[in-house]
Amino acid sequence: MKTLSALIAICTVCLSILGSCKGKEEKNIRPVTPPKYEGKVDYTATPISIDLEKTIEGDKEPLKLSQIASEIEYHIVGDANYTVTQAIAIPDSNAFLTFNNPRLYYRKIGKPSKRYGFKALAYKWNNEMNGHNLFYDKKTTRMYCALSGKDQNNRGTDDPYYPQIAELPPLDTMLTINRYVFPEIVEKKYPINLQNDKLLGFSSSGYMLSHYEDSTGIPNSLLTFNLEGETLCKFMLKEQSALSRKETDNIPFFQTSWWNEAQDQMTFMIPFCDTVYQLRDPQTVVPLYNIHFGKSGVLSDYEEGQEVKDGKMWLRTLYENPKGLFMGIYQKKGPKLVSWLGYEYEYKPTLSYQAVYLKEEGKTFVLPRREQGFINDLDGGLTFWPDGQTDNYLYMIRTLTEMRMNVKRTGSPAQQKLLELLDNTRIKENQYVMIVVK
Repeated sequence: MKTLSALIAICTVCLSILGSCKGKEEKNIRPVTPPKYEGKVDYTATPISIDLEKTIEGDKEPLKLSQIASEIEYHIVGDANYTVTQAIAIPDSNAFLTFNNPRLYYRKIGKPSKRYGFKALAYKWNNEMNGHNLFYDKKTTRMYCALSGKDQNNRGTDDPYYPQIAELPPLDTMLTINRYVFPEIVEKKYPINLQNDKLLGFSSSGYMLSHYEDSTGIPNSLLTFNLEGETLCKFMLKEQSALSRKETDNIPFFQTSWWNEAQDQMTFMIPFCDTVYQLRDPQTVVPLYNIHFGKSGVLSDYEEGQEVKDGKMWLRTLYENPKGLFMGIYQKKGPKLVSWLGYEYEYKPTLSYQAVYLKEEGKTFVLPRREQGFINDLDGGLTFWPDGQTDNYLYMIRTLTEMRMNVKRTGSPAQQKLLELLDNTRIKENQYVMIVVK
């Protein structure tokens, strides 16, 4: 009896401690405070207008890879169990970190891939940013990871959870440690004041949210925060919508962001907005591109409570390099760009059209469906369309089998490195290749 009483007492104390810990964790979430600084949207320069509705209806023109890049290289990046959702270029090293969700790897040509010393289960990662869960600080070589805040107790439930940004040790440490670092033991974790907003981007100094006013279903502004959770600026990007969240639940949306090579400017697009903006400095946002879908736009003649109509189009991917802006477009009940075997790709969004704005020409093109990308005149390899970007690199993910079956051997010296990869019998058929251009 005494033993039972003692056990009850111990359990009571443990529950009390757990409740206290949970309470402390919740208190660490700062309420959203008024902005410390005034945010300005600079409209002095006219954004570039991209009329996708007109271009898609017009003739499709084949383009060459040399029009957007001059270099190409190939990296083996694992098998189909964990395909790449993000790649990060490591400066001055000819190496990349790849996020093979949920794993991280260090890749360098000529060296075996090495597992990065951070380990988290799939549900531990934040999934709001198209699989872009990482920010690598080039100055400190520290990685910052966007985590969901979920654990074994609240995953798959309606219980509250608190997304976080985790700061990891420098790169050399993470490549040489003997034991993995897990989310639970990371020393520096910064809670995100998410509330009803969506995480748009982050860095080693703060994070950015697509902000929804009150109960509206369409965001109209960008909120920026430092890692301590203080609101820095609010940038009003459009008028507040009358549509509620319930009314926009059935409407597909797209948001994205990326940092420039110097990591001091972030280009972004918030949901249900046709303008691409750039966070030029901490207090200034500049519109860069206006993308027009016209009557084919997903919100054009939208009827409350109804499904999106057939024929409507929206972006599914958006990338940029110094030569162009690359837009992956999906059309409901429209054509689909499928794999060489006739199936939709499982590891990336299905597209209907591939459009590019070439900066030097000042013109938008839609590529023919037959090529499914830029004709590779650099080394005669597969046609190229980006699946991601890092700094000024664009990259495409393909299976080694697809390359071995479809690359035409021209006898050109430019194909030497490509053929060395394809003819390497030590590389298994189930491997994926990251094709990088710059």
